[in-house]
Amino acid sequence: MIDDGMVARQLLQLARRIKQRRNRHIQDLDLTTGQGDALKYFAENPNQTIATFKDYQGITHQTARVIVQHMVALGVVTLTANPQDGRSKLVVVTPLGLSKYAQLTKHGWRTSEELFAGFTAAEQQQFLALARRANANLEGK
Repeated sequence: MIDDGMVARQLLQLARRIKQRRNRHIQDLDLTTGQGDALKYFAENPNQTIATFKDYQGITHQTARVIVQHMVALGVVTLTANPQDGRSKLVVVTPLGLSKYAQLTKHGWRTSEELFAGFTAAEQQQFLALARRANANLEGK
């Protein structure tokens, strides 16, 4: 059996490096990785709320709200009334947001290319399957 500390340390280092690379790759878009993830979510899933984004990301409502508020200030999304629920607002991507989303998609591939350099397609799929399984284990599923 592998030492739990060794595995956890490697995964934490990997997560930090991925985040650093992603930040570096999107710094010219004036977005954080959290904002980039939110922009991707709202561009690919129109007419969603902050609550649906929170659930998708597995973060607190407060964190999701702060991310969206910053994005509104940047002009990449707006909030509109939700006709289904007067207590919530729909997040709508602006034309500026759509432009940044197109650039974000290109930048995202750079991080993946660096991460999986030298991996075969089968190894990439195996890595993904194992990561999903480990996450499910920690979620108690």
